[in-house]
Amino acid sequence: MSLLDIDRLSVGVLTDETTTDLVHELSLSLDSGQTLCVVGESGSGKTVTVLSIIRLLEFVAPVRTTGTVRLDDVDLTSLSPAQMRSFRGRRIGMVFQEALDSLNPAQRIGAQLGEAYWPAGAATRRGDLRAQGHARALELLREVGFADPERVANLYPHQLSGGMQQRVMIAMALMSSPDLLLADEPTTALDVTTQAEILRLFRTVQREHRMACVFITHDMGVAAEIADRIAVMYAGRLVEVGPAAEVLGSPRHRYTRALVECVPQVGVRHTRGMPSIVGSVPEAAARFPGCRFAPRCTHAADRCRDEEPPLALVTVPMERSGQTEQVEQAERMERSDPAEEGPQVEVACWNPGAGPVDLPPPVAAVTPATADTRDEPLLAIDGVRRAFVTRSGRSGGLLRLRRRERTAAVDGVSLNIRPGEFFGLVGESGSGKTTLGQLVAALDHPTEGTITVDGQRHTPRGLEGDVRAFRRTVQLVFQDPQSSLDPRHTVGRIIAEPLRELTDLRGADLRRRVERLIDEVGLPKSTIDRLPSQISGGQRQRVAIARALAPEPRLIVADEPTSALDVSVQGQVMNLLLDLRREHNLSYLFITHNLSLILSVADRVGVMKNGRLIEVATPERLAAEPQHDYTRTLLAANPGITPSTSPTASPEAAGIEDSHQ
Repeated sequence: MSLLDIDRLSVGVLTDETTTDLVHELSLSLDSGQTLCVVGESGSGKTVTVLSIIRLLEFVAPVRTTGTVRLDDVDLTSLSPAQMRSFRGRRIGMVFQEALDSLNPAQRIGAQLGEAYWPAGAATRRGDLRAQGHARALELLREVGFADPERVANLYPHQLSGGMQQRVMIAMALMSSPDLLLADEPTTALDVTTQAEILRLFRTVQREHRMACVFITHDMGVAAEIADRIAVMYAGRLVEVGPAAEVLGSPRHRYTRALVECVPQVGVRHTRGMPSIVGSVPEAAARFPGCRFAPRCTHAADRCRDEEPPLALVTVPMERSGQTEQVEQAERMERSDPAEEGPQVEVACWNPGAGPVDLPPPVAAVTPATADTRDEPLLAIDGVRRAFVTRSGRSGGLLRLRRRERTAAVDGVSLNIRPGEFFGLVGESGSGKTTLGQLVAALDHPTEGTITVDGQRHTPRGLEGDVRAFRRTVQLVFQDPQSSLDPRHTVGRIIAEPLRELTDLRGADLRRRVERLIDEVGLPKSTIDRLPSQISGGQRQRVAIARALAPEPRLIVADEPTSALDVSVQGQVMNLLLDLRREHNLSYLFITHNLSLILSVADRVGVMKNGRLIEVATPERLAAEPQHDYTRTLLAANPGITPSTSPTASPEAAGIEDSHQ
């Protein structure tokens, strides 16, 4: 019997006397010690599924749940709220996406871990329980990689890095030795080395504790690193589930195949654009008589649009010479002799694909026509240093004053970017990437050195010359559009703001310019009157790009603009940036921790560590012959998918858009 057994789970949210389905008849099972990765785009129902298992969704909105969720022989959906509380923490642990938002900022780490300690048969005396909890907290902090657990237990969450906060969240989830661990996007927005450490920690902890793990992610590379089995969700439906090697190496559903094809790969260049899936995930309230992926699938037939396919069993033969398959049109059928057959995959598709994924072959680097190596640099950074004064430790004397120390976030960086060049900047969190981007955009001033953009100098004394002209020349796209767009303003007003401040456009001319920008970044015209909360994450990022594009800049500093986006939306945003570069002769300083992505599209790539630019090279040179040990470490930590290839498969066969290729 499986540890976790989900049978026909449907979850709907109650709104205005109607029910909107978020998850529809989902069935999954999981054994002890096994990791199930649930993947799919935002809006697919991944987080709703996890929150329904632990029954936290009912605290957010009024929901109606049907079906069963069994942990061993207990149906969690039938428990009272009081009974369910005894399962949370004790038998089911949870690691949330944003560790800093999940930790109490006013409480020390040790105290927070102690609150989560409640083992079976716990002592009734509060003092005994507190002592046991503290000892358990120190034990787990050491187990998740902290060399000095006593010191960490005495710190507040803001005193830890993002990776350290996530380690604390994992330790908290393990405090009462649960049987099942749920993890909702725990590595999103982490740099590749920290992500690799967290994934390695997950595997180690799970193996030692023999836990089952449901791991939610939209990163197919992460799923390839950690999963035993993969479940693919789309628009609240389960469309494919099976062993990780089968789902990633030979996906049957057209949506799964498209997701895999969209994953950027080190050594595969997309000089004219990234593969992406046409369209977006439909809203939960949308009604489709057939397959919900049909509007985005190039292989959709009339039956796909009229009749929803059931989840059918695909038995993979041990001998793959002919790539033959048996598709049973029953939802679950027992095999007569499992030893003679290979892994089993379930897929909900009337026309399932077959065969290994074929990634595009590497192509030679092409210098864009807009980037002329003979041009004078558009951006020239010369010996730039930015130091901050910090206070740490205590010195002697009667006043017991804190020592003042100077820490260099950027330390002696020199760099040139030509007109029309796409320059990628990579490195771990804290390496100085964002600080350098802020200096280039003149949101901060250097301590030493000069920055020259299109002839205008930026020195420690500030900007020289016309400040408005500089702002028109350099624009910034921030990492999180949710926090960088004013939630009270409409999209039209947000895009119009830099035009009012930096140009003389007013009235009807201003409105026409805003409408043209909205059309240029691929947004519907109706978006102009919507609030940021009324559009998707990918659309918000397009609004941020339109705002940056409004004053017609020559250089755009993009600070992690795709870090939290689905792989398909990531491709759409990157293609938009590349199209805009060709149309407007734009240069980019693109800051990211996604090494695969930047090696796929950039003209040159720079690697930063501890405030220094340690290596600059073309993507081909950096991937094939990295010169610095740190660069080799980043490449080794970078997750990727390396399925077998097939001469007959192609991006078009997957139903993805790759018109830029």
